[in-house]
Amino acid sequence: MSLILKGFIVGIGKVIPGVSGSVLAIRLNIYEDIIYSINNIFSKKSMIFLSKILIGVLGAIIFGSNLISYFLNNYYLLTMIIFTLLILTGIPSIIKEVDNYFISVISCIIYILLLHIPNINFIKNYFFIGFLESFTTIVPGISGTALFISLGLYDEVLDLYSNIYMFELNKLIPFCLGFIICTIIVVKFINHCLKNYKSKTYSVILGLLIGSIIVCLKSIF
Repeated sequence: MSLILKGFIVGIGKVIPGVSGSVLAIRLNIYEDIIYSINNIFSKKSMIFLSKILIGVLGAIIFGSNLISYFLNNYYLLTMIIFTLLILTGIPSIIKEVDNYFISVISCIIYILLLHIPNINFIKNYFFIGFLESFTTIVPGISGTALFISLGLYDEVLDLYSNIYMFELNKLIPFCLGFIICTIIVVKFINHCLKNYKSKTYSVILGLLIGSIIVCLKSIF
């Protein structure tokens, strides 16, 4: 139940603008376990671990999206403050792993600039959306929701999740393909970075995390 609850919290991070699910995973001390388990997905232990996390994440996306929408619509300030504080409390554990703050500053600036790229809301390809969803899910500090809003794709993503039980295969199949392909590529890359460049990887994560906090604070004020 503990892992399912943690998965639910991570899944909530996929719904709230500015909040990164992977940052919440780091805060809950399950991020590296998730990366390791995906890389060793065919072992029994990894499959059990990931299935529990996945149940929580899917539960948050399917059932929690309406709940979060309610709180955002009725208690927006309080809801955003709670999640911003949740992200903030994860900074000390990440700083312990950081050895290059210059990298953190650069990654923070790039992330903020990325969220201000021109609206390209003509892109409706669900393979592309699935690819981006996977990338923003795996890479800590990048809010998939904030990125989709800046790209004009948030409505498509929200509609897909809200109606996932309707099994619209023309949307789900390309979305899942994009998500799976990106996951295979990015997880292996992140795993390699954590094994060989752990401090520098966390330096980048810290920068993205600070950028995520800035996005949250901007949305609050």
